[in-house]
Amino acid sequence: MKVRIIDIAKKAGVSAGTVDRIIHQRGKCSLKAIEKVKQAIEELGYEPDLTARNLALKKVLHIACLIPDPAETEYWSRQIVGIEKAINELASFKVKVDVVLFSARISSFREAYDKVLKMQPNGVVYVPLFFEESKKFADELHQQNIPFVLLNIYHQELNPLFFIGQDPIAAGKVAASLCWMGLKDNKKSILVASISKLHQEYSHIESRINGFLQFFTENGLPEVQIDQFHLEIDENRNDSDYETVFRDYLINSPQIRIIYVPNSRAYRIAYILKKHKINGIMLIGFDTLNNNIKLLKEGYIQFLIAQQSQNQGYHSVIFLFNALFIKNDVKKEHFFPVDILNKENIEFYAGRML
Repeated sequence: MKVRIIDIAKKAGVSAGTVDRIIHQRGKCSLKAIEKVKQAIEELGYEPDLTARNLALKKVLHIACLIPDPAETEYWSRQIVGIEKAINELASFKVKVDVVLFSARISSFREAYDKVLKMQPNGVVYVPLFFEESKKFADELHQQNIPFVLLNIYHQELNPLFFIGQDPIAAGKVAASLCWMGLKDNKKSILVASISKLHQEYSHIESRINGFLQFFTENGLPEVQIDQFHLEIDENRNDSDYETVFRDYLINSPQIRIIYVPNSRAYRIAYILKKHKINGIMLIGFDTLNNNIKLLKEGYIQFLIAQQSQNQGYHSVIFLFNALFIKNDVKKEHFFPVDILNKENIEFYAGRML
């Protein structure tokens, strides 16, 4: 039997008008009345009539998504597929979702968020790729009372409505545990190799490295030698230059038996290992880019840490819609699983959670 407003009112001992104001967050009610109504709703199992609420909307609900351009970095195409899935599911509601893309440059991010602010949306989903600019954007959104969601990269100090993504510290620890198992009794070295484009500042990559190092400290494993190698890629230079630098590094470091890549560019190192027939090295990286999957299947990458990127994009929009439209309370942090993939299970994962 469908629960009515009047049923909730009788259960809570308040008027139907009070229940209506509390459910739709219109007007002021006492904390005591709010608690009574919330308790009655929970006990009666009340679910709002979304169709009626949709018809009652006087204007279209507008959500803007600010996402890095997948034409530059394939990784973000997964999130956009998820966002598009959410858009299709919300097609029957008075909601408009715009996706605004930006290049991995501060100026492009600034232009994109200016465009979003001019839209005056009801809510925003964005990837805070550049911290200082992301903080300015967050300050503007707070000033205009526009709730926002941080996707993939978490900065608590920006005070979002919620975050959705993976815990990078936990992900780094999982990768470290795989490396430790790979070493066994072999006292060879682990190389942490991070590859990024020039002038990029990915805080979650640093957190993955910190989590990785924490694992060995917390488990009392100081005898493990961990070297770090960072390569910044200038798009104006030839890729062969970087290939030569890294190949020579490996040749001069025969003690390295495991390479941990804390971002999505493990395929770059895998191609070098494949091309130069460098064997006996375990390679662990992140994310289900097509090149990563290909080299995982060929055996040049042993493990990929995945994070259900498509589901992140999907739920960022759906959860924000629920908060704005249904007025659902939302958790502050939605951490996605740290998934371990190898060539034996990638086929089961690919069609479902990429």
